[in-house]
Amino acid sequence: MARGWITSNPALSFDRTIIRERRDPITPPCPDSVARVKAACPPGMAAILDLLEQTGMRENEAVSLTGDNVDHERQQIRLLRTKTSRPRTIAWVTPGGDATALLEQAPRTGCLFPNRHGKPYRNAASNYGQVMRRVMARCEAESIFFTRFRIHDLRHAFAIRWLKAGGDIYRLSRHLGHTSVKTTEIYLSALTADELDRVMHVGTKDGTVTT
Repeated sequence: MARGWITSNPALSFDRTIIRERRDPITPPCPDSVARVKAACPPGMAAILDLLEQTGMRENEAVSLTGDNVDHERQQIRLLRTKTSRPRTIAWVTPGGDATALLEQAPRTGCLFPNRHGKPYRNAASNYGQVMRRVMARCEAESIFFTRFRIHDLRHAFAIRWLKAGGDIYRLSRHLGHTSVKTTEIYLSALTADELDRVMHVGTKDGTVTT
C-alpha cells in the first residue's frame, strides 16, 4: 500500500481471533536468586534491578531516569521515555514495593544509576545477561540452587505483590502504563481464590463487580 502496488490491505480481513495467543504461566523469580544476581552486579546495575523490583517500571524507563525525574517531596517519579510514548507519573511507595531507601540515596542531578563510566547504560539487558551467566555457572559449580529469571520478571513480581496486598487493579494498570486493564488481568492467575475474590470486589459500584 505504501508503494502504491495495491489499494487495500488483505490482511485486515483475516479473522485474528481464531489464533490463540500462547502465554507462559507467570511465575515470580526466586528472591534468593534475585539477591545473588544483585550481589554480582556493578553498583549501577544492582540499583536498577532494585528499582525495577520495587516500582515495577520497565527496564528502559529505569535506565533513562535522571535526578530531575524524581520528586522527593511527593515521593513520585516522572517517566518520560515509556513504551507507549506517553509520559506518566508513578508513586515510589505502593502496595507492590517501596523504593524510598534507594531513591533517597540516589543523586539529585544527572543519571540516577550510571555505569562505571558515569554514563547511562546503553544496553542494560546485555550487561544483565553477562552477570546472569556468571552467577548461573558459579551456582552450578558449587551445587547451589538457582533459578534463572528475566529482567521483566521483576515487573511481574511487583504486580503480583500489589494484588496480593489488596491493591486496586485499576491503579496498578495505570501505574504499569498498560493501555487497558485487560492486560493487567494476566496477573490474576497468580492469586489464590481468596485473594482473587478480594481484588475482584475492589472499586465496585453498588455491589456489582466491575473488573
